[in-house]
Amino acid sequence: MLELEVGLPNWAGELFIKHQERMMASLPADTIISTKRGTVGIKASMYPKTQRKNLIGGLRISTARGTAVRTL
Repeated sequence: MLELEVGLPNWAGELFIKHQERMMASLPADTIISTKRGTVGIKASMYPKTQRKNLIGGLRISTARGTAVRTL
């Protein structure tokens, strides 16, 4: 099923996590979700929750054509 939504163009971080939690909550518990290139299936009720990670030392990004790393 393909769902299209018109909304905010920035689709990352907390916005996506909240959307993912809403979509997973709306699935029936016996729905099978395929993972690992379609070779493994797991029930929606057993699917692990999204882990939120706290960045302690700041965000690290690559710069200089990928040859250097900079901490924001």
